[in-house]
Amino acid sequence: MHVIPASHTTFAFRPDAAPVLRVRPGATVRFETSAAPIERLFAAGDRWLDVLDLHAINAVTGPVFIEGVLPGDAVSVEILAIEPLDWAWSAAIPGFGLLDGLMPGPMLTRLPIQDGEVIVSDRIRLPLRPMIGCLGLAPAQGETSTLSPAMPWAGNYDLTQIAPGATILFPAQVPGGLFSLGDLHAAMGEHEATFVAIECAGAAAVRLGLRPGLHLETPRIETADRVTVLGLSPCGDDGAARLQAARLLFDLLTGEWRLTPHEAYILISAQADLSLGGPAGTIVLGSIPRRKAEGGGETTSRQARYKADSR
Repeated sequence: MHVIPASHTTFAFRPDAAPVLRVRPGATVRFETSAAPIERLFAAGDRWLDVLDLHAINAVTGPVFIEGVLPGDAVSVEILAIEPLDWAWSAAIPGFGLLDGLMPGPMLTRLPIQDGEVIVSDRIRLPLRPMIGCLGLAPAQGETSTLSPAMPWAGNYDLTQIAPGATILFPAQVPGGLFSLGDLHAAMGEHEATFVAIECAGAAAVRLGLRPGLHLETPRIETADRVTVLGLSPCGDDGAARLQAARLLFDLLTGEWRLTPHEAYILISAQADLSLGGPAGTIVLGSIPRRKAEGGGETTSRQARYKADSR
């Protein structure tokens, strides 16, 4: 397994970033994430709000160049394990989150992690449910924030589905993809209502793969029992994100799964779920149960060569 230490961190996804590692598809990489941004706040004591910079809080580790990846391909990221440190943190930031104004004042607190639980207080211990908040690939040009908004190739998605056992696919924009990840969470509720979860540093092990010629419009999440597409609206249009999620499901069923439009329409009406994603950008998740036969069709020559090379 390759290991990238937390010293290789940044606060943006960029196409001109020098890769810290080059791997072939199928490689397993352990990304260690940095606690330095939050330790800086704790070091400031009661003045932590004065030194808080939200654009320098979500550090990601990387990037990794994946051999053979070209624009128009999809990079698969299979999440194998997430290991938080022995502590996490939470914060109440004025002007931030859906509960703003209900707290008696700002809050920044460390939370111990022991025996698979996060200790909130003497009365409350929460089960550890680690996930990855921010991850993805470099854009074709410019830079993509690790805070907001979430873009089709990378961003701060804050989705509980991005956890061990899931594979998330991203549309490659540049050769090699340039994958990074960070913003680990020890536990988080759907949509992250306070805009801050139980945050943590630690390490995440993933297997990086290649799906040649799989043209994705936005990321896709695959688990053993469901496939989830993401409707995204960087400008905050809930209706547009919901419409995109429904259309992407329809395209998946009629394209890759080879169902007729009538079959796809009825299947979506009966089994598809639309739900709201993370708060750092307007995200609507469209999910549907996986089927034993999810389509077929001819294999492209690049796909055939990749399958032969990886045996």
